[in-house]
Amino acid sequence: LTMMSVLAARHVDICLLPEMDISLDKVLDHCTQLVSHNGYAVVVVAEGCGDTMMQGTGEEDEGGNAKIADVGIWLKQKITL
Repeated sequence: LTMMSVLAARHVDICLLPEMDISLDKVLDHCTQLVSHNGYAVVVVAEGCGDTMMQGTGEEDEGGNAKIADVGIWLKQKITL
């Protein structure tokens, strides 16, 4: 769903999917370059990246499914530091 949305939007600079081997340092460096050159960076991150990029809480919802960590807020904090 995330990839299809990115392809439809055509104005995304970085797309992060849980199937990718993501280097946070490289993502942050690229964001810095984009912002210094364009004044902004459009980053789309799939919610599944919460389990691959950061440590989840291990909590479960009412159905017994693992709660996914909120990677969007976490990544925003990392980018704006």
